[in-house]
Amino acid sequence: MKTRPILLLTMALLMVACTGHDKHGDLTLIVAHEVDDMPLVTDTLCYVNEAGNHYLVNEVQWFMTHIELEDLQGQWTPLTDVWYVDTNLPESQTLHVEAVPANTYRTLRFTFGLNDADNTSGRFNNPPESNMFWPDELGGGYHYMKLNGKYLTADSLLAPLAIHLGRGQNADLTAFYDNSFTVELPIDLTITEKQGNTLGLAINLNNWFRSPHVYDFNIYGSAIMQNQEAQKLLKENGNDVFRTLPENQMEKIMKTTAELLHKAAPKPHFMTWENFKNTIESIKERL
Repeated sequence: MKTRPILLLTMALLMVACTGHDKHGDLTLIVAHEVDDMPLVTDTLCYVNEAGNHYLVNEVQWFMTHIELEDLQGQWTPLTDVWYVDTNLPESQTLHVEAVPANTYRTLRFTFGLNDADNTSGRFNNPPESNMFWPDELGGGYHYMKLNGKYLTADSLLAPLAIHLGRGQNADLTAFYDNSFTVELPIDLTITEKQGNTLGLAINLNNWFRSPHVYDFNIYGSAIMQNQEAQKLLKENGNDVFRTLPENQMEKIMKTTAELLHKAAPKPHFMTWENFKNTIESIKERL
């Protein structure tokens, strides 16, 4: 006679336990491109790297893959396999992930670029991802990143800048090298069932050229797709290119930057040097 109440109680406890493990929330990841802690402003000759090269950035396009979160127990939760980010496509700089287990997470991990197993020609059939193709004669697959712009040469001439990272090769094209690398960043992220869980990721473009190797545009030139030495230096410099941003800081940066850049640059993709200086000072004051 007592079996049924005990059975019902057991089932109820199991249902409660299962429900607790099945809680999920959404997560929005946002990428911010910056140069030394200030938001990137394109098409303006205003940046100086560690080697003293003056340069401007037209666009940045890149892949991150195998994005996942580690919880406090050391378990990893995958978020997405591939994320393509493009400064020309504002919508690409935000990734919305649904049904992330409600939990506290301590690490964000991803691969910069595509590792050899993932980096196969023909994987992406449609633009913009397909436009990142890497020539088959150079090993095939896709660019990890295109950072396009211009720089002032030693003769003060404006030259094209093409920091194109991808699969490397030796001089006679008999050996190829995987130049992708893993990024692990500490985070303090708690996913709840509420809407609006956010994590910001900043990429500091100047850090590609800083440490442990000072990267001089005058030495490595404008195009490095067939220069494994340059590719290797940039891969090793990638150790501190990325950082995470707290939710409140990310939202404030995005809002403030958008407002101020709109006022400072009335024409699309155009900003005078005076407007740029005033904008930077205004952003510093507001942040």
